Amino acid sequence: MFPRVFPKNCWYVVAASHEVGRAILKRQIAEEHIILYRTESGQPVAMADRCPHRLAPLSMGRLVGDAVECGYHGITFDCTGKCIRIPGEGKILERFAATTFPALERWGFIWAWMGEKDKADEKLLPRHFNYQTEPGWCPLDGYVYVQGQYQLLIDNLLDLSHEAFLHKGTIGNDAVADTPAVTTVKDGMLEVFRFMKNCNPPKLFIRAGGFDTNIDRYQKIHFYPPCYVAIEVWAAPTGTEDKRVKWWVLNALTPETARTTHYFWALPRGFKLEDRELTEALKAGVYRTFAEDKAIVEQQQIILDRVPLETRSVFTPADQAPTRARQMVAAMLSS
Repeated sequence: MFPRVFPKNCWYVVAASHEVGRAILKRQIAEEHIILYRTESGQPVAMADRCPHRLAPLSMGRLVGDAVECGYHGITFDCTGKCIRIPGEGKILERFAATTFPALERWGFIWAWMGEKDKADEKLLPRHFNYQTEPGWCPLDGYVYVQGQYQLLIDNLLDLSHEAFLHKGTIGNDAVADTPAVTTVKDGMLEVFRFMKNCNPPKLFIRAGGFDTNIDRYQKIHFYPPCYVAIEVWAAPTGTEDKRVKWWVLNALTPETARTTHYFWALPRGFKLEDRELTEALKAGVYRTFAEDKAIVEQQQIILDRVPLETRSVFTPADQAPTRARQMVAAMLSS
């Protein structure tokens, strides 16, 4: 058994909007097995994947209108979890209910609150994810399954100096490692800022922005505990305001278990909105980049299964943001 490393009183992305429809989808979120579906009016529902009768999986049942009928004995629960039918039984006690979780749909994703229901607050959603559905921005999203703990991926995203070495073929250049980052804590969030002046454009930036000179590259990372990282990026020819590249990299690192992660991502861009070839090129570039991250994080996890992270003996200034982020999550776990 691995220790619990994720809080429950928070929103988690549990699916992309297009995944959830009028069929039962099963998924594991923060070690809780759940089912997802939409009511006939389109509202998302998140429910524990177990019938409170014999603990059979409700994912083996079927939808009957807005309700779920257990495939074992036909006991039926409405979208609030209330038991509304027991075959052969006239009286149904109020306490006969399936477990449900607050769920909502925002910005192309389905979110569920896995903890105490009365603490669920929409204001706690990571607001920068709104760019995925904002006018003037072209949406793009995807998913990667990672056999590594979600905090390793947060470490990865908060210390982007690794881009210079791991992602040479897409978004990496020397400047991202050589330029110091400024880390600040603000309104319960963490911000990591880096402005790289007069640097060579990475290959994906050349493809997207058509750069033939050096660039000024802006990068601001926003961390929302426990598992959201939104990265604001723009690039312009050195000394100009011609932002030929302008996008957000939105990362939702939803823990499946203590050592596996659902990696939901989005890359809304604010330029060349109708360029389908660019969309496909960016999608391929993102998947290549994340495949490189996935490969090294999964091997890192194998080592961490044997040796704790606390045994490391080398520390760098770039460790400041990942370390602070882990402290913020630890505070959530202890509250």
